Amino acid sequence: MHSTSQQLTLDVGLRDGFRFKSFYTEKNTNNHQLIQILQSFLASQEQSQNYLWGEPKSGKTHLLQACCAKVAEKQQLISYIPLKTFVKAGPKVITGLTHSQFIAIDDIDIVLGDKKWEVALFNLINITRENGQRLLLSSTQNPRLLGCVLPDLASRLIWGGSYQVQALSDDEKPKALQARAQQRGFELTDRVTEYLYRRYPRDIETLNMILDTLDKESLRQKTLITIPFVKQVLKDS
Repeated sequence: MHSTSQQLTLDVGLRDGFRFKSFYTEKNTNNHQLIQILQSFLASQEQSQNYLWGEPKSGKTHLLQACCAKVAEKQQLISYIPLKTFVKAGPKVITGLTHSQFIAIDDIDIVLGDKKWEVALFNLINITRENGQRLLLSSTQNPRLLGCVLPDLASRLIWGGSYQVQALSDDEKPKALQARAQQRGFELTDRVTEYLYRRYPRDIETLNMILDTLDKESLRQKTLITIPFVKQVLKDS
């Protein structure tokens, strides 16, 4: 992918809203500090490698795509590859990325244990270092605890910084939902927020997807987001 207006590697588009400004953090938290680290990482032109890990739906994909969007703003070439989506395509999907100045590989633990994939990851890390490219990887586990078939790959996964993405607490999620609504230009009342939080999956990724659906439909119908409207749109009983 060559800019935010163009498609990403393998025709995967950057999701609307997956930017640093839409990643909810409270001051003096680990995630707040992590965003500062990532912004410094992106501002540097030096070759480097970093690794994000955390439980599923904690925000890793959001941050990887936010990094890609930030780099693309500078008209630099980027490649974003979510392995959950392309694991069946085989290791070839992470080869030939020598022209990208920034590479983000999401969910690498999906392919670990497969020797062909591990060789491809091993080669990718070596090539990015030789070419002075920046590489950002993610998984659900600390890279020091991942089970790799190739010992040399295990050592290379910890070449750079390793940072945990902390899932939002139950107290933070409603605040994050209301902050996201405010960024999109509308108010999400406490009643509607509480209703969504009680009736639907509580991970922030799913809640944000629901919010996006409600926002688009409210604009189409030119109406406010109320509990009856939520029931109508989401076909809730």
